Amino acid sequence: MSEIWKRKYEWRVTWPGENLKDWVATHDRLIIGRVRLDTTSLHAGKYSWSGNCSSWWGFEGPMPHSGWELEAWQAAKRVEGWYDEGCAATGPRPAIVDAIITSLEERMANWPPKPKGGY
Repeated sequence: MSEIWKRKYEWRVTWPGENLKDWVATHDRLIIGRVRLDTTSLHAGKYSWSGNCSSWWGFEGPMPHSGWELEAWQAAKRVEGWYDEGCAATGPRPAIVDAIITSLEERMANWPPKPKGGY
């Protein structure tokens, strides 16, 4: 019998419109990790997972921060477990993290930059 797991965080397709098995996880707009089907390495056919909190400086991410699993849900569970463990070690998320995320979202809303001079 397979293990029952329920996701805790938001997952979305990394590259909408592409036929890839590739997802990114967020928690309150903070990117916390990624899962993708590995098609090129010695682990081809497995799902690669990696934890990431680059917008949260000082986040104490546990090791390992990446690996492979046979199923996508197992890899997603590893990302969420990695993040939860890091949150427990780091403590509450500082308000500056939300300011950084907002700044990045505002800059990306205006990307690519519009040419000056009306051409």
